Amino acid sequence: MHYILKYASYIFHPIFISFLGVGLFYTYSAKYHPEAYVASRLLQLFILTIIIPLLCFRVLKKLGIVKTIMAEDIKERRLPYSIAIILNLYIAFYIFNLGQEIELRYFFFGISCTSIAFFFLSLLNFKASLHMAAVGGLTTFLIGLSIHFQTNMTPIIGASLLLNGLIASSRLHLKAHSGVELIIGSVLGILPQFMMFANWL
Repeated sequence: MHYILKYASYIFHPIFISFLGVGLFYTYSAKYHPEAYVASRLLQLFILTIIIPLLCFRVLKKLGIVKTIMAEDIKERRLPYSIAIILNLYIAFYIFNLGQEIELRYFFFGISCTSIAFFFLSLLNFKASLHMAAVGGLTTFLIGLSIHFQTNMTPIIGASLLLNGLIASSRLHLKAHSGVELIIGSVLGILPQFMMFANWL
């Protein structure tokens, strides 16, 4: 069980969650998207949400600014949060700027709001759980998609809720966060996505 909880934090690291949301959007979307278009979008978002952040992490690690991908010291998180804000706002306002996939535009705008909140909390030396924010935001987005597309997404939403429990257990087991930090992280992930519903749901 220790190893399951330990590796869950890595497998479902926040850096992968937004791309997972994009993949699930195209899987369940009620709109028609040509396969070539979807492949192009997925590659584009894979580079912006995973490859570039990992490359930035490598550079920051080489410079001694961060020690591990978990960035356990709150001060290590400030620059990665800033990079996340820039990348997510770029995706929201440039990649989806022509009204295409408006759902994803506001998904990433919600993620940007979460990143901004985490950045300011880091200035106050408060380390909320970004893991919980990521899975909580994803779950909220999936619920919105199910309502928006009038599609039965109960199995994937149920799996996402279980993932919230697994990640919370993992972070507590590894003593990475307190219960309060997990709750605040969840709220900061869920609330921006919920607020975005007014723009696309």
